[in-house]
Amino acid sequence: MMENNENVLDKISKLAFTTAIIGICTIGICPAFGAIGIAAPLVMKHKKAKLSKETQARNKKAVLAGIISLVMFVLDIVLLTVFGLKLGWLQ
Repeated sequence: MMENNENVLDKISKLAFTTAIIGICTIGICPAFGAIGIAAPLVMKHKKAKLSKETQARNKKAVLAGIISLVMFVLDIVLLTVFGLKLGWLQ
């Protein structure tokens, strides 16, 4: 039973890391990717799940990538606003 539980947590960790990387690859256009990359590892940490060293390392990378993705989203909004006003797209 415990082995199945570890497999599920490992799969969730891989999903969080993958979505965070997708968030970076899309230049932060969709903040949900970054949010998933941050939320899943934080829930595992909050619930004190027993994780392997590999999964813990992947979770740290997912959180970092998720934060980068969300920062890129904010930069996208700022750039859109600045250039939109200068070019007359937003009036």
